[in-house]
Amino acid sequence: MNDQIRDATRSAFEDRSRELFRDSVDGLDMRVRSRLTEARHAALEAAVSSRRPWFSLMRVWVPTTGVVAAALLGAALWFALPADYHHGMTAADQPSLEDLDILASSDESSGDSIEMLQNDLDFYDFADRDANPGPAA
Repeated sequence: MNDQIRDATRSAFEDRSRELFRDSVDGLDMRVRSRLTEARHAALEAAVSSRRPWFSLMRVWVPTTGVVAAALLGAALWFALPADYHHGMTAADQPSLEDLDILASSDESSGDSIEMLQNDLDFYDFADRDANPGPAA
């Protein structure tokens, strides 16, 4: 019931608005109407020409971002290592983890016994297997 009353009220309002609009337009002289029409067309043209879809910008920025990222990665890899780093190196020449561990410890007397035991786990495993030749527990 409320919807019917609202529709009737809205209809009456819309009809009255249309009637007032037509009366106001009919009261204008042709020169003002022509200027208003020209202004409306100019505004529509300006709105259509200045508005670009957002995805047109994506077509430019996505490939550009990829190229820049690849160039930065290439430059970082190029300048990060010395030129002769890999040239002429064999497996024996490359530093091992044990060598790096020795270099990292600055004071020889500061190591405790637990740390020394952890460094030689392979030796203790070998010694245990040699002392107990039976199956491992």
